Amino acid sequence: MDNQTISPRQFMFLVILFIVGSSILIVPTPLAAGAKNDAWIAISLSVAVGVLLVFFYNQIAKLMKGQTLVQATISVFGNWFGRVILFFYLSFLYVLASLVLRNIGDFMTTLIIPETPLQFTHILFLLVVIWGAYLGIEAIGRSAEMFMPWVVLLLIFFTISLSPQIKMENLQPIFGNGITPVLSTSMVVIGTPLLELVTFLMIIPYVKEEKTTRKAWLLGTFIGGAILTLITLLCILILGSDLTALNTYPSYKVAQKINIAGFLEGVEIFVAIIWMLTIFFKLTILFYSSTVGIAQFLTMDDHRPLLLPLGMGVIVLSIIAYPDVAYFESFVGETWFSYALTHGLLIPGIVGIALLIKSSREKKKNKSQTPSPSNS
Repeated sequence: MDNQTISPRQFMFLVILFIVGSSILIVPTPLAAGAKNDAWIAISLSVAVGVLLVFFYNQIAKLMKGQTLVQATISVFGNWFGRVILFFYLSFLYVLASLVLRNIGDFMTTLIIPETPLQFTHILFLLVVIWGAYLGIEAIGRSAEMFMPWVVLLLIFFTISLSPQIKMENLQPIFGNGITPVLSTSMVVIGTPLLELVTFLMIIPYVKEEKTTRKAWLLGTFIGGAILTLITLLCILILGSDLTALNTYPSYKVAQKINIAGFLEGVEIFVAIIWMLTIFFKLTILFYSSTVGIAQFLTMDDHRPLLLPLGMGVIVLSIIAYPDVAYFESFVGETWFSYALTHGLLIPGIVGIALLIKSSREKKKNKSQTPSPSNS
């Protein structure tokens, strides 16, 4: 398996890009539909829960002692029962990778290249993802470090250029429909993408400096959540909650409104390129984690022989995953949270408890075997 490593800083950038990922396109719509003009409050609450989730994942990572979640699960539950649990976890990563690929395919064929068949978009995009997974986590981490400044610069440009069109009255009244819709809608972001951060339990063993890594994961989660909050807030401030809820990709619609002095227009394609970059990193992390996990599940020494067949499977699954975007929005709003909760909280929780019991037993065993000074 890979002997490559990445720095805590690169790990933090990967977490940020993973959180922003496809969520920057799909999250504002269900938030505005449920919480109306309080959508930014709902996502802020979600980020706070996400930080608590990362504390939880960090504790599990500490108990794994340099192993991936797949290796740790097999070591604590044995070959048979451990693999039963891992079948569900790895299926979650694989299905999620196919859904993210479909997100980028729908976006491209709806707004950028509508005449291009969906299958060709998926194949071309996934070829680059397969190459990234082939090069390994070190190349992925370095690429994130290289592209992250461009994402930051675009967000700064995006915010400044749209500031004249901001209408503060779009935020009023705060809690106009009470706090219940805000709390229920926040579940959308907890499900997508915060519970999906369980993916990084496959990445964290490859990060140098264990103590710094935990801080990097927390900081990356906070920054990624802040970016999603900013984009959602801009959508509400400029489009209003009703138009945000009606648009499939409201952040792209907002980018189309950029107009500086009447001559700088039509720059939304550059925004789309950066959005595609964030989705690329999320998909690459998911695909790399699932292939490495499946290789460890099958006790293979290298994940690379699996890249092409698993990639073909992702393409097929992404095509048959759902019939249209409206169905996907309904699926995310009604079903995905419980599915993500099972795999993002319940499964790692079971593994974490088992690792904790195993660790305490080993400590007691070592303590009982240590001779006392009186017996020496």
